[in-house]
Amino acid sequence: MKSGFKYPIFIALFAILGFSREFLFVNINNQLYAIYYGHPNLHLPQSLSFLMKLDYSTMYYGKYVLTVLYFFLYFLTTYFAVKLICDTKKFTRWIIYIYSLLLILSGIMMAYNYIFNNQLDGDEYTLSRWLMGIAQSPLVAFFMIATSSLYKKLQDQN
Repeated sequence: MKSGFKYPIFIALFAILGFSREFLFVNINNQLYAIYYGHPNLHLPQSLSFLMKLDYSTMYYGKYVLTVLYFFLYFLTTYFAVKLICDTKKFTRWIIYIYSLLLILSGIMMAYNYIFNNQLDGDEYTLSRWLMGIAQSPLVAFFMIATSSLYKKLQDQN
């Protein structure tokens, strides 16, 4: 792949992931709101009309499944962006380490909150969401690509 096309392709992939995730989660949250507070006249886009057939708990817990799905989609996009843009294999290993750490820490926070606090919200949930927010963004990829460029310059100077 020509190097001039790599950046726009991955920026487009991250944009598609971000917009699709936002579109899906905002509309699921709107539908959850409509069900919980009894506002049946809330309109959903035609592409998501199937949500009106789902009950509250299915949508609520389905968001956890979607979170894991988007986590892995962002991981794969980040991994391949770094692999194709950066020259050093060590940076792809760091992607695996970073995403594993984000997933493990988030899982620990959610498990702790559920086991010891008997709830799925609270401060631990907020931290878990924040960690997943990092994982479900291009921040890790952009940071690693920038770090790779700096690393390469340092290697060239030595």
